Amino acid sequence: MTATADAVPPGRSGRTRLALVDATLHRLRVDGSFTAEQVAADAGVSVATIYNRFSEGRDGLLAGAFDRVLDRLVVVSAEVLTVEVLLDRGLEETVRAMVDGLVEVFSEETLVMRAALARLPECRSLRDSFRHHEAEARALNRRFVQLGQAAGRIVGSDPDELADLLVILGQGVNNPLLLGAPDRARLVGHLTTAIVAVLAPEA
Repeated sequence: MTATADAVPPGRSGRTRLALVDATLHRLRVDGSFTAEQVAADAGVSVATIYNRFSEGRDGLLAGAFDRVLDRLVVVSAEVLTVEVLLDRGLEETVRAMVDGLVEVFSEETLVMRAALARLPECRSLRDSFRHHEAEARALNRRFVQLGQAAGRIVGSDPDELADLLVILGQGVNNPLLLGAPDRARLVGHLTTAIVAVLAPEA
């Protein structure tokens, strides 16, 4: 979790913050929106407690929820974008597992992402969280690319460029045309093929 999304300290204060973020996530996942009053009631605290725990109030709650979702996205990539998975399952299956994982998280968190991205231009803590996780994903992707290149499984192009490409394509998965497609598996297959075409070593 990022420092910008108010990393949780130990103790009662930390438990209260976690409960508030959990309540925010629940409201967003169900309704796509929330009020400070709803979150406070769900967490069993006063509205004043929100402002005591989150300096940005409602935006702080939203940033905490957004941070949690972005953590999930990074974990999905971290679990499959390893040289071990690449060597065991091959490039196509590795990429497919990454795309499938991102699609799953974005599908489950559509309403949270929509609420957070709508506030992104106005809310610094949301932007900071986004940048932090983007940098984390870029570093993860770069390591995967470099190890894959060393193993001869990924093309020997600029690893920074390929890492950025994976970030851009990963973010692009959060698209209603893909997530809401009646034949989503077919589109995921095409996307996987396109990514593999870029990453695969030249014959």
